[in-house]
Amino acid sequence: MHYFFAHAAKRTRASLLYQGKVITCIFLFLICATLSLQAEDGTEPGAPPLSYSLRLIDENEHIESAHSLMNPSNILQRPDTRVDAGILGNITYKKFEGVLESEFRLGYHYLTGKSPLPFSDESVIPQVNQLYYQKKLENYSFLIGRKKVRWGVGYCYSPTDLISQLRNPEDPEDRLSLIKGTDIFMLSRMNDNGQIDLVYVPETDWSMNNNFIQKSRFGMRWYRFIDPFDLSLVGIVAGEHHWSTGFNTSLTIGKALELHAEYLYTSPNNKRYPIAGINPEEFVYPYFTTHDDKIHDIVLGGQYTFDNHWNLTLEYIYRSAGYSDDECNAYANHIDYLNSNFRNNVNPVLANAGLQESAYNFSLPLRKHYLFSRLYNSNFWKSFSLDMFSSVSIVDGSGFLVFMPKYEGGKDYEIYLRLKKFWGRNKTEFGLVPDDLSALVGLSLFWGQ
Repeated sequence: MHYFFAHAAKRTRASLLYQGKVITCIFLFLICATLSLQAEDGTEPGAPPLSYSLRLIDENEHIESAHSLMNPSNILQRPDTRVDAGILGNITYKKFEGVLESEFRLGYHYLTGKSPLPFSDESVIPQVNQLYYQKKLENYSFLIGRKKVRWGVGYCYSPTDLISQLRNPEDPEDRLSLIKGTDIFMLSRMNDNGQIDLVYVPETDWSMNNNFIQKSRFGMRWYRFIDPFDLSLVGIVAGEHHWSTGFNTSLTIGKALELHAEYLYTSPNNKRYPIAGINPEEFVYPYFTTHDDKIHDIVLGGQYTFDNHWNLTLEYIYRSAGYSDDECNAYANHIDYLNSNFRNNVNPVLANAGLQESAYNFSLPLRKHYLFSRLYNSNFWKSFSLDMFSSVSIVDGSGFLVFMPKYEGGKDYEIYLRLKKFWGRNKTEFGLVPDDLSALVGLSLFWGQ
């Protein structure tokens, strides 16, 4: 459940020109490829059905830095402006009595900021999110390739998504399609009210610099519909001491109410904790170590749709791997001590190294108990939808809020505004986040069948 802070970037004239060239080339390439596919499909008698879609994405975001203890004078080089643009293509092609599915993303990323000198970074990233072939024969199905596999039932986070972790509370919908699928081989057996999936999940190295298969994992899912419940048992093994197992279930009551729950047991725990017994007001390296324990993840939630089209989602999240109160206090006090030494130039080099180590080991969620809430209306006013969601640390009350209205121009385009605000005192979990407020404007253009 690790989710990280949004990056930011600053658009300059040079970056605008470069971005325009990149997007133009991408656009022309994909249009030509699409037209050639259309021509092939239309000219060959009895050719397999072909469908496609193209999406042009552009986002421009500005971020205000927080007065965070972890990031004095922006030593973490947090950018203040971000540009993300790209083309997302989907193609479905029926062939050989099966289906070939693909999702390709070619993106441009640019960011800039000051720390204290100006810095910037830009990159063009090609990405294959999905590319798999699936064949069904009577009650069996075989799948090979890269696929986003959804096993969980949670909205903002699903611990039982053991193959592909597709959800995080900061961006549950993955609006930029940044998440890649997983390379798998999957065999499924289906009947009227259930399904069994057996999967082999290799950890692959497509750079070909090392062995292609780095590590192997084996997993399974048993799914059954037991009216009115859906029930799934899941598990995965990655080695003698690396395995996870759990279950999820959902229940629909009438047409308006849905309830769901997930539980996962994981061994081992890779999270790093402050070393007990070390005085937080000392320069100690390393300050963090691992715990020899197991992880219990629990999600309890539901959603209700009102007659006026408003949909309310609530989820409670528990993760036993989170810091205890004593560990959180020690961690925050250590960062406060390092911050003071850095700002007062008492020991800036040692303080800088300690703050970098603390930031490296800071990943949300930090504690154990969280509440996620979402209020959504797909028809808020005319062609506008409205999405509002937040995540709160129940222990210290810190959290973040996202406000996102969207205008949909039919099936051709959409324009949206996204505001994200963090809150919390300096030594609270979300108060340590280096970002305070971010605002972005996004545009998506759609083509296809």
